[in-house]
Amino acid sequence: MSHIKFIVSIGLFVMLSSQLQMFSPLKPGQLTFGIYPYDSPSKIHKDFGPLIKRLSEEAGIPFKIVIVPNYMSFIKSIGEGRIDIGFMGPSPYVKVKDKYGGVELAARLLFRDNKNDMMVIISYTGSKIKALGDLRGKTFAFGDFQSYGSHFYPRYLLNKAGVKLKDLRAYDYLSSHSRVVLAVSHRDFDAGGVRMDIYEKYKNRPIQVIAGPFTIPPHVIVCRQGLSEDIKKKIKETLLKMTDRDILDSIDPDLMKFTSVKDKDFIDARRVLNYIEDR
Repeated sequence: MSHIKFIVSIGLFVMLSSQLQMFSPLKPGQLTFGIYPYDSPSKIHKDFGPLIKRLSEEAGIPFKIVIVPNYMSFIKSIGEGRIDIGFMGPSPYVKVKDKYGGVELAARLLFRDNKNDMMVIISYTGSKIKALGDLRGKTFAFGDFQSYGSHFYPRYLLNKAGVKLKDLRAYDYLSSHSRVVLAVSHRDFDAGGVRMDIYEKYKNRPIQVIAGPFTIPPHVIVCRQGLSEDIKKKIKETLLKMTDRDILDSIDPDLMKFTSVKDKDFIDARRVLNYIEDR
């Protein structure tokens, strides 16, 4: 099986597993915590399970993790009120806020060295690509089409370097940062864009940074606007006072804490999205 077929097969497995979980029935009074499929369902439950348990205890109401099939399903589900609380990146937040309006910021995730708030453009070790302009006529791997760090911002950087999609020999959307890294390390693509923390996770593979790191807006926890004020208050308070290292480490050992966030923190994200979507 080729590397690309393997990546696609894993993607289909995660998508189907996510769809089954998304449509499984809720218990009476249960609220939903939505997450896009950044990894396998079992890994996502392991990462966020302890946090969900704490939120359930503090809010006095049970939560259920719902893994949505993809970014667009996530945006639509929380925008239409089918997801009560969600973990999302910059572009899904901007999309759901500007299209539906029915979402409120609860907290942002603050990582050690801000690794989660930076991204890099990578190529494979030994590549002769030294700058973004060198990608003209090369192949490029994007993540999900709605991802800020693996699509919108890398594409923005390419445009600013004078390399448009039509100037690439080929490109594709592989649905996640991790698959971008794997595809580039296997030389299925000449380059790709990924968050800094994902690059660090795989830096022992045959990959190298050719541009960056670049600062990007944060990942956040949001609540649907129609959720009761009492529950929203308890969720925000629980996140902002969180010091339990077992819970933080479960999500990511480099996660230092949850902190306050405002819509103005996404001004640059809106500018980049508008720039790309106008092209």
